Amino acid sequence: MGDYFEHSGIFLHFTMMLSYIKSQGTSEQQSYWLGKAAEGNFIAAYAQTELGHGSNVRGLETTATLDVKTQEWEIHSPTLTSMKFWPTGMYACTHALVFA
Repeated sequence: MGDYFEHSGIFLHFTMMLSYIKSQGTSEQQSYWLGKAAEGNFIAAYAQTELGHGSNVRGLETTATLDVKTQEWEIHSPTLTSMKFWPTGMYACTHALVFA
């Protein structure tokens, strides 16, 4: 499968994504996601950067709203500048860590 530590979408799954769940996730979220992510049961894209804002997370325009009825998140990027740009791992992912 190659070197996991090459700078690629797979690399970011096993570094940024796992670190984010460990540092920002609730214990329930960590319990549900960490083992599956560490075992590679899914690959997540890291979608932080927006076209008009780069890595300035305070400037993000994308919003995420929970639809309580369906228990699904609705991701809304209202402008061209809010489009997620350079989301790593999109070519191979089944999930995404989306900053909103």
